[in-house]
Amino acid sequence: MNKKSIFWIFAVIFVFSVNSFAQNRFEGFNVFLSVAEDQKGPMCALRYAPTNTNITISDLNLATPMNIKPCGGSESRVTAGGGPTATMYASSNNYKWCFEGEDKRYRISFKGDATSGTVIYDWIPTPDAKSLGIYNVRDFGAAGDGRTDDTLAIQSAFAFMATHNGGTLNFPEGDYLVGDVANYKGLTPPSGTIIQGVAGFQSNNYTNNVVQKAPSRITLKGQNRALFKTGECTDRVTIKDIELYAQSNENTYGAEATGAYTSSQEFSYDRVIFNNFYRGIYAHGLPQTNFAWQFDYVKVNNCRFVFNRDAGIYVKVRNSDWKIEGSLFINPKVGPGTKANAIHADHAAMFLVQDTYSGGFPGAPGGTFLDIVDSANITVMGCQTENMINTMVINPDSIPGGGDYSYPITFIGNIFGLPTVFKGARSLISTGNLYSAESFKADSSIRVYSTGDRWCYNGWTLGCEGKTPTYFDKATVIFMTGQVGENTVQSIPTFFGTDVKFGAGVQMPSYPVGGLPAGQPNGSLVYCQNCRRSTTPCQGGGTGAPAMMVGGQWSCL
Repeated sequence: MNKKSIFWIFAVIFVFSVNSFAQNRFEGFNVFLSVAEDQKGPMCALRYAPTNTNITISDLNLATPMNIKPCGGSESRVTAGGGPTATMYASSNNYKWCFEGEDKRYRISFKGDATSGTVIYDWIPTPDAKSLGIYNVRDFGAAGDGRTDDTLAIQSAFAFMATHNGGTLNFPEGDYLVGDVANYKGLTPPSGTIIQGVAGFQSNNYTNNVVQKAPSRITLKGQNRALFKTGECTDRVTIKDIELYAQSNENTYGAEATGAYTSSQEFSYDRVIFNNFYRGIYAHGLPQTNFAWQFDYVKVNNCRFVFNRDAGIYVKVRNSDWKIEGSLFINPKVGPGTKANAIHADHAAMFLVQDTYSGGFPGAPGGTFLDIVDSANITVMGCQTENMINTMVINPDSIPGGGDYSYPITFIGNIFGLPTVFKGARSLISTGNLYSAESFKADSSIRVYSTGDRWCYNGWTLGCEGKTPTYFDKATVIFMTGQVGENTVQSIPTFFGTDVKFGAGVQMPSYPVGGLPAGQPNGSLVYCQNCRRSTTPCQGGGTGAPAMMVGGQWSCL
């Protein structure tokens, strides 16, 4: 054997040996994610244990030796236990810990606080620079088989991402079961997180696929719990292209957000399916601050809410700023314990609902599309309801006289054939909507400004065949554009409410005495071209006079 051959043999052996015992770098902080609900002051969902906290490192692969050591240049302390565990402490200067090990994943555990209890994570090596920020949930041990509980893997991924200020967590095709563990508290994403599935398909949806299932789905097992749970001090979280599914709709939530003191903001739900929950999205303040927590700047885009028992979206915070666009609410049948609402908001401030549809089924109607207890500005554009009990209810009987005129409700270009119920002082600006005969129920405290709306003038209007026109029911109409006569539809004049002030001269329609229109209501005013003044009924032979209908006849003034 020549020297060159011997050299290459030793080179191969050397490379193999190095790779066999290569050390991976594991680093992080004593970070944990847990949402409190009994705090007496600000408490972020992301918190840190003290640097003197004892961290236990456990070997998940007993086929390899527990060969770990501190990272070079690290101030963290690592003590091997002589078995499958070791002890570690974070640096008291930079709060960071770091160790090196041969495996691809180790389990770390340490004491959190009274809310979190013991914290357990499966930790992976720090990726190289080209892949840092893009993570795969299966690298953290997720099975995605619909049977193995993946709570620890997902929560581990969130904690790992929190140490790197966020990132994207990919959920490859699979069904990721969560909630089948003791002391389950919900999955808490940190700030700056994007949760990315394969596609936002609904399970058992009619598609041309041979297997009708969601490509990637997270399934919640159990009752009285949330799949995702967000607390205080959380910003910029996005969930997209995935189905969230509950095995039970008994007080279960797809995405719950709760807090009392420090706001959370900028949340996006894009092409997400919320299927079979009690409430799909549930945002609520805590009673410590009279529900005044701010969960702001929320966008719901092209989502689908399927058979959520109480509501697809339920909001109970004092400040909201929500935009719900291009979404679909498929509601279950209303019944005992099932409100079957699409959207409920106790305090809707700056709410925009656009290009969104809500409906039940013939003979099995859903609840209310928009159920609003109190509100600031609400805008509804290009929406439609069908097979529901109500389109909208503003201020139920539980708050008599609620609301004021400062914050308008604006309807633009909707099709509302179901009752829209207003109770309490509100200004309604309605433009270009189609309403049926029974689609508006209000008391006199509602002030209506209507332009270009299509009401039930008679049977020519869609959905009004054989119905008695109700127009704006008992509401106070401030302004309403008229209906021009067409076919058998009689013309209806434009209506001006009280305290009308004209900035220039008003020109009345002009008729000769023989052409004064008959059958006009008392108080109608025109100009008679050839009438004599101070005649009742109006008489010709004069130079012209204003004419008013009084007692069923024209009187020239």
